[in-house]
Amino acid sequence: MSTSPLRSADERIAFCDAYFSAVGARCVYQSPAYREYELPRDVDKELTDRPYYWLWVEQTDQEVPPTVLRLAFSEEAVARENERLREKAMKQANFDAMSEVERMFFRPPTAEYVALGSFRLDKIYESIEKRGRFAAVAVMPGGPSEGERPAAQPLARTPWVPWLMVNAVVSYRCDSVQQAWYSVGVCLENGQVVDRFYPSIQRLPLQPVDPAILLRPGDRSVASAIASAKQKMERLASSGPETWAQAASERLRKEEQQLTTYYQSILPDLPPEEHPVVEAELANKLRQLKERMAPRIELDIRQLALVGLVAK
Repeated sequence: MSTSPLRSADERIAFCDAYFSAVGARCVYQSPAYREYELPRDVDKELTDRPYYWLWVEQTDQEVPPTVLRLAFSEEAVARENERLREKAMKQANFDAMSEVERMFFRPPTAEYVALGSFRLDKIYESIEKRGRFAAVAVMPGGPSEGERPAAQPLARTPWVPWLMVNAVVSYRCDSVQQAWYSVGVCLENGQVVDRFYPSIQRLPLQPVDPAILLRPGDRSVASAIASAKQKMERLASSGPETWAQAASERLRKEEQQLTTYYQSILPDLPPEEHPVVEAELANKLRQLKERMAPRIELDIRQLALVGLVAK
């Protein structure tokens, strides 16, 4: 079972830096545990819940300044940056020259605390999921080392072997939930199925390509590859320890027994014509109990990617 990421401030900062860099948002100010990002319009729409504002902007053809997100990753950074932002805003607004009414309505910008479960982090998750549902990338043969930008090459001439990468979350559900991340690759040329596919390619120099370049006549179809990947993941998920399912089944059995005992105890005190109603209520509650507590494994595919690897 995997542990939850982004628990530390440093992890959340690195995550946000990577996300905003990938979507083209410019970092306009930074300090310890704090960042300010200037958002492109498409990113602004995804991260700020303002549909009516954007409807007004686009219908009236308004030129509006880009939004700046002020994100703090620790409580200390929130207090420090709020004081800095207040002083800066007061100086820019010439606070001393304001009237009493203007001072009453003066509101300086404030930093937003980014923690697990926060609104902004959840919106970033949604944006990543939306943008990353499908990708088409290829390894650049003889490409630069990690961190360098690959040079432009005649992509269609490169002899790639196409793979389909399927990334999914497997949930072990009962009256609690544990999750694990699976990445499986299926070779469209020969049907080979490989576990832990993403970790094996994550350091390769990849470049976005047109999916049509990677799909070749005679190769396996994407639908067939997805089916093979799902079968592989289901086998991996079911091959782990079964203690969690056994414990959940035992808890369910005890709850069912208690519920049945209670309803059976009240039947003798009720007139016979009411027994069918009580028995139907018991059956309904047992069904709900099973839906909530019975152990099961669920597979949720989060991302598909065509990956062109260079034949050795």
